[in-house]
Amino acid sequence: MNGTSDKTALVQAAEDFLAAAKAFNGDDVMARAGLMKHADHLRLLVEDPFGTIMRQWDVIHLTAALNVLTSMGILQRVPREGSIGSEELASAVDIDESVVQRAMRIIVAQGIALEPSPNHYVHNAKSLAYVTGSSQYFFKMVVDQDEALTSLPHYFATHSKQDLTDIEKTPYAFSKKMEGSTYYQVISADAERLEIFNHTLAHLEEQHPVLGMFPFSSMKAHVEAEPHRPFLVDVGGGIGRVLKSILQEAPNGFGAEVVLQDRAEVIDVVDRDGIPDVTLMVHDFFTPQPVKNAHLYLLRRILHDFYDPACIDIVKNIASAMGPTSRLLIGDCVVPEKANMGDDFFVYWMDLTMMVIGGQEKTAKQFTRIFDAAGLELVRIWPAAIGMQSMVEAKLKA
Repeated sequence: MNGTSDKTALVQAAEDFLAAAKAFNGDDVMARAGLMKHADHLRLLVEDPFGTIMRQWDVIHLTAALNVLTSMGILQRVPREGSIGSEELASAVDIDESVVQRAMRIIVAQGIALEPSPNHYVHNAKSLAYVTGSSQYFFKMVVDQDEALTSLPHYFATHSKQDLTDIEKTPYAFSKKMEGSTYYQVISADAERLEIFNHTLAHLEEQHPVLGMFPFSSMKAHVEAEPHRPFLVDVGGGIGRVLKSILQEAPNGFGAEVVLQDRAEVIDVVDRDGIPDVTLMVHDFFTPQPVKNAHLYLLRRILHDFYDPACIDIVKNIASAMGPTSRLLIGDCVVPEKANMGDDFFVYWMDLTMMVIGGQEKTAKQFTRIFDAAGLELVRIWPAAIGMQSMVEAKLKA
């Protein structure tokens, strides 16, 4: 840093962080995200150019250490209660003890697990996240995607510009030596990859809930006035986690039908007892929408998987079923028109991830172009309180 203006910015960032820290109660997810944003802004102001490079080195080594510890089953063998030594852990997985010690040093220094005495380890909440719940699958997805991200220079050197938007020539398929298959075909061909994908979606829904943007409860009077029309069609809705959240705000769909659509292999594993009053329907969103004149159609984390031509086809298929008062809701990030230091990193990470698998996060202008080409018009963007996640609302052109 240099100059009075830089110091003024640093002090202001520190004061903003302090104010957010004093207001933080330790529980609210959105408040935590806001606090982290202040902390990131403060760090970016302090960090010098070489410090930025060192941070990348740090992340690479942390990921490598955690990958060894989890893929070898080492971290999973740390007991939930009490401690265990590096010698016992190394013997259990038949690996050199120094590997355990060296990898554990890296994660302990980052606050992941604890070392109460030399070379003896205990879990904390952060280390448990790598071996329990849906977050463990999210980390596996991170490692899986890292292979594709690392291969990007080789991909661009060996492919045309047009290949990037070809859903059968994605960087992900290239990294797995499966070009000629779409991303979903690649992951569906491997049971473990498909399991990781499904659990990762569940984790993202936990971290980025669907509620708090579009006011689903405001539909009550409209739906009750026309209960013969389906309340909501969740297109490509997975196993129904998003739908379950929406039904908390709109109990029983306000008396109208609620429909969950996805591929056959997904619908087959839906917990029917968990959403007993929901109609399950096998549907390919690249074909015309069979449910007509619903109050709401939802595409949650679908359009970001594709570039504009495919998005236009998907939206056209829904538009063909919409009535005059139907609404299409797009649950995706909305990318700022201009990047600024301190922006929510998640949206840019996601955009690069989408590039790897054959898609793109979109700006408001891009959504508007897609709607216009599909015969719709933008009504409103309903943003989340923190971050770039939004509900983009569209209707048939007047």
